[in-house]
Amino acid sequence: MTEKPGSPLEDLTRRKQQILRAVVIEYVNSAEPVGSEIVARRYRLGVGPATVRNEMAEMSERGYLEQPHTSAGRIPSDTGYRYYVDRLAKPEVKPEKARRVKSLSRLQAELSELLRETCRCLARLTQYVSAAVTVGERSLYIRQVSLTSIAPERALLILVLSSGAIENRIVSASPDVTMRELHAAAGLLNEAAEGKTLYQLSRTSSLDTSHLTPPAARLAQAAWQELRSVARASTAGRAIAEGTAVLLAHPEFQKDYNLLAGLVQIMDNPRVLAEAIERASEAGPNAEQQRRVSVTIGRENPIEAFRKMAIVAAKFYAGEEEAGTIAVIGPTRMRYTETIPLVETAASAITDALTKLMR
Repeated sequence: MTEKPGSPLEDLTRRKQQILRAVVIEYVNSAEPVGSEIVARRYRLGVGPATVRNEMAEMSERGYLEQPHTSAGRIPSDTGYRYYVDRLAKPEVKPEKARRVKSLSRLQAELSELLRETCRCLARLTQYVSAAVTVGERSLYIRQVSLTSIAPERALLILVLSSGAIENRIVSASPDVTMRELHAAAGLLNEAAEGKTLYQLSRTSSLDTSHLTPPAARLAQAAWQELRSVARASTAGRAIAEGTAVLLAHPEFQKDYNLLAGLVQIMDNPRVLAEAIERASEAGPNAEQQRRVSVTIGRENPIEAFRKMAIVAAKFYAGEEEAGTIAVIGPTRMRYTETIPLVETAASAITDALTKLMR
């Protein structure tokens, strides 16, 4: 049975690990399903194709491999890639590529030009899209939340921000919701927002409505999603992307025009791109949060358009202050062993450059 993204990974035997690693390497290089004969012949596992075939069939049942067609070989699943990234991948960066990225720390340019040059460099070196997002306004907060009934199944959410701006949103409501329930839902929202900035609220996913009546709870949850949407939009930083054209070089996008069109549309929308990268950088499983680099793979990505993509992201700083996120976006068939250390090196280079400018 296929594991859900983010669920704990099972232990694989050494042979299965070797087979998974071989399938990932071969599929990354060829973009074609990998057969047992190729694995047995090229990777010296000490067993024949029949044994490898049986192992691959078992790994498919456990969710680590997939078989696109009945007669085809196997390709890694999202779970297989996750296991590979967490446990098998080792950094393999050519020294000249690492030097080119590190040299970015010597740039003395304003932030936007520094990030654009870094994205161009990463896009050229990885042949994937590279994007950067700066940190948005972090000090805004909500002064007051109110809910008013405007129709039998509609309520008006009114948010008064600390900047003086007022945001209005229409939310769905049960036709039988009472004024008392409206006030109870608004009270819960005010309580949830108290003492938190919009940036903090944009990253607070849960709202406990267990003590409310069902109509009030549904209204509060609908209003909470609108509140978080306002929070994300109000605190979003600037986003830039380079290398969108390189997507055409990858077979995944040559075969799926809708996938390519959806991604290009997001790349051309800085606000949506910023949200996608920020959410992806904070959505990685616990194993990735131990690193400075976050890797989200396929269905782990919160944004629907990125469900067939991998995002490798790392935060950069100006001194001790978080200043933004640098990322590489490509198909799940990504060269993780090279991309992860390059993104980490790029984040360090930007941090060094920004810290020098502060001094």
